[in-house]
Amino acid sequence: MPVEVDETAILLALGRAITARRDELGLSQRGLATEAGLDRVFLRGIEDGTRKATVVTLIRLATALDTTAAALLADC
Repeated sequence: MPVEVDETAILLALGRAITARRDELGLSQRGLATEAGLDRVFLRGIEDGTRKATVVTLIRLATALDTTAAALLADC
């Protein structure tokens, strides 16, 4: 039987973690998107939990935020 997870809650928690870290660093969405090589609209979707980030995208974001993917996922 497959493992049950609340995908919506996970995506929202990840988005909150990215937004919080971005705010700590004083970065705009545009600034973070540029640093991570992403489109700003895509980043907005990740932050609001409506878009899914690949592992590579998550690592790009973590690197741009001077943290780790594990730290961003800690509350998921």
